[in-house]
Amino acid sequence: MNGWKNEAEGTWRRRDILKSVGLAAIVKATAGWAAGSTATQSFLPDVELALTAEPGEARILPGAPTQVWRYTGRVIKGPQEALQPVPNSYLGPTLRLQRGQRVRIRFSNRLPNPSIVHWHGLDLPEEADGHPRRVVASGGSYLYEFTVTDPAGTYWYHPHPHMETGSQVYRGLAGLLIVEDPKEQALNLPAGQQELTWVIQDRRFDARNQLVYASSRMDSVTGFLGDRVLVNGTERPQFALASRVYRARILNGSNARIYKLGWSDGTPVTVIGGQGGLLEAPVTQPFVTLAPAQRVDLWIDLRSRPVGSILELRSVEFAAADASVEMAGMMGGRGRGRGSMMMANSSALAQGGAVSLLSIRVARREEDNAALPARLGPAVPAADAAAAAPTRRIMLDVQGMQQWTIDGRVFGMTDVADSETVAAGSTHEWEFVNAGGPMGMQMAHPIHLHGRHFQVVGRSGGDPANTLRDGLIDRGWTDTVLVLPQESVRIRVTFSNHRGLYLYHCHILEHEDMGMMRNFRIV
Repeated sequence: MNGWKNEAEGTWRRRDILKSVGLAAIVKATAGWAAGSTATQSFLPDVELALTAEPGEARILPGAPTQVWRYTGRVIKGPQEALQPVPNSYLGPTLRLQRGQRVRIRFSNRLPNPSIVHWHGLDLPEEADGHPRRVVASGGSYLYEFTVTDPAGTYWYHPHPHMETGSQVYRGLAGLLIVEDPKEQALNLPAGQQELTWVIQDRRFDARNQLVYASSRMDSVTGFLGDRVLVNGTERPQFALASRVYRARILNGSNARIYKLGWSDGTPVTVIGGQGGLLEAPVTQPFVTLAPAQRVDLWIDLRSRPVGSILELRSVEFAAADASVEMAGMMGGRGRGRGSMMMANSSALAQGGAVSLLSIRVARREEDNAALPARLGPAVPAADAAAAAPTRRIMLDVQGMQQWTIDGRVFGMTDVADSETVAAGSTHEWEFVNAGGPMGMQMAHPIHLHGRHFQVVGRSGGDPANTLRDGLIDRGWTDTVLVLPQESVRIRVTFSNHRGLYLYHCHILEHEDMGMMRNFRIV
């Protein structure tokens, strides 16, 4: 690939493919390439879209354009606003759907590599979820048909081929998916020009403005970090806004970087929505911790700010040990002290490094009488409200300082353990235990469950000095939960009524690609 650097795609990658997938599973995966390619005659879509993944180029930095992979699309049937291109960006178009709509998406793969699309956060039939065993060959196509049943909220879509998810997302394949419904619209939240969408991604470039990825095996063990942070494909963009109230939908679309979002003048952050839609009530706190794949909706009130004033959204500095791999006890350290030795990542911008993300300039005075609703979304049941649910402890650990695992296992294309089989509609509690590995090797893991939102019902353990904990949004419903080093997190999930094979995995994409991913089966 012209301009694409990936020194890690050598011996270790080929070895891991054979080890974690197996030749038999690869053969099985090819059998699914044609699946889903025929429209169902009884399915009458309200919205029909064409979505294509293909190589392209984008002007990201001054000088030469950057070679990227991107999603492009068009509306075949339904309202034109169902597909909205992102101006001056390599990002895929924003899909805007209504709850209850029947949707058909015709996906075409014009990439040189196999790919498949996962609709992150949506509860969908197995064949529409984007499991890697349904990967689409280069030049092939896939037809998605589903009804939008999830509440109004900020979701997203991205590729999900095994061993290739990290590199394909990094090259540019990602886009927002927004679901709307009448209940949310009745709240009269900022919309139209007063709704902002910000996708945050870190990237690394060479001297020719071409993307650089996975320059060492350690970049995959730690998760790949860029040294420049882009918002909607632009470094430190400035938005000229009015003295009004705005709603910002924010996605951490990075492969591995965690952000600690805060305003430059210390103004508290007001959160109105999370990954499963609106919160029950607004939450105001000094900053927000946002791990890869997580989303947050902010209420931004500029009415008291003078014309010409500047407000920056930043990722505030935090200790790398709050999130990153470390080796406790080395060189006389205690794991978080000065003597501890962090495992090296080749990025010039360390995990936890302070960085300016974007700025807002109040460009004009406008009147706005919007009021922040005291009540937003439905109440989430109290942690002890439901009947006792079966509990499963799931260990997040590492083998040989090289392989992150779930319960000591790595991904197999169709592998399912007995403990990973659940009944449709049943409620379970899963407790993710971040056990670490040899010599105190630790790392935060954002764990994502496909196909269903869940409730975070408890956290225990971990370092009380870890400042990322204070920014977590555990209220409401979620689909990706950050499990901090040495911490256990308990979630309650009522599994989908759709039966079939689904995934749960770490959403540090390099961890996912190396096999920190498992199937669960709904029967």
